[in-house]
Amino acid sequence: MKRENINDLAQITELKELKKIYNKIDKKYKIKILSKPTEQTLLVPVKDPISDSEFYAGEVLVTSTIVEVDKTKGWSMVIDSNEELSLYTAVLDASFEANIFKEEIKTLLETARSKENKKSRKLNQRVNSTRVSFDLM
Repeated sequence: MKRENINDLAQITELKELKKIYNKIDKKYKIKILSKPTEQTLLVPVKDPISDSEFYAGEVLVTSTIVEVDKTKGWSMVIDSNEELSLYTAVLDASFEANIFKEEIKTLLETARSKENKKSRKLNQRVNSTRVSFDLM
């Protein structure tokens, strides 16, 4: 797992699990919030496949946070308005880089990825079961 995957994987992890590891880190190390969770909007660029040009499809609300854990900076940007998730993700990012609970963070996030993949496969199977065979009609 790479550090750049933390933001994506933390968003599919249960918040209570993120809070548990956040509390463990908070007890042992000094967490300094450099930039409180802040809501922003980002323009979403989309590439038109026909004309090969880019345009902005709209805006997305995000929450971003910058923290420092044991003199290592961490950053997060999560979709929607979610201050807790943004804070926990930034702390995980900094801790991962500083090798603080790194294996525990990897295990937590990879478990979440595995559960998400399993859920996605089940959904795909249900969707595929509704496929209509036009050859029979």
